[in-house]
Amino acid sequence: MYADAVAKIADSIFPIFYVDSESDLVGVCGTGFFVDHSGQFLTSEHVMASPPPGATTYYYGKTPDEVCPAVEFDHLASDPARDLYLGRVARDCLHPVEVSNEPVRPGDSVCLSGYPMALVDIGPAGLVGNVRRYWQPTFVIDATQSVIDGRTYDGYIVQHPCFAGMSGGPVFDMAGKVRGMAAATLTRTIPAVPGESPTIVRNGIVIDVEHMREFLERSVANAIGAK
Repeated sequence: MYADAVAKIADSIFPIFYVDSESDLVGVCGTGFFVDHSGQFLTSEHVMASPPPGATTYYYGKTPDEVCPAVEFDHLASDPARDLYLGRVARDCLHPVEVSNEPVRPGDSVCLSGYPMALVDIGPAGLVGNVRRYWQPTFVIDATQSVIDGRTYDGYIVQHPCFAGMSGGPVFDMAGKVRGMAAATLTRTIPAVPGESPTIVRNGIVIDVEHMREFLERSVANAIGAK
């Protein structure tokens, strides 16, 4: 169902690595995806802020298909209150996603993507580990505006949770067009009835395309105004 869409999106997403050279601490803190041919990419602001103090974030290519020497990210703009970050990778031959202009509706089928459960270490030969893409087909439940850890998420919730490492990843439809960005998980507890345990419900929160586009347009306008 999503095979063609996955093949299309796979060229545009990448894991965001962090490395602390003093302690040899290394890991994947989230996912990014390219939005133009110049290497500009979107991710969640909390992803770029999550590595421990002293660590540096790097692009190592479109793991696992392609691994390149480490490239530090250039920061272009960020909106912590809306959990959006725009950066740039100084490399050629980067493939941007195609963003849909259609709004999502409850019941629409979409797919989460990213790099959860990454196992990474620094060995004698450099960075080693198991870093694999993860695809999670799901469907749109309803629109939402949620506040989590002081950040406001405007968009919609989906049936499945957004696992750690998937934040910042594109959410796309069966045509391979981006319909939003995975950002967080909304966790709610349904009180128990007598004799049963409480039910915990976890739904992924997706920032919708409209707010992504507004952020990009505002970032470009601010960059032009600063010149």
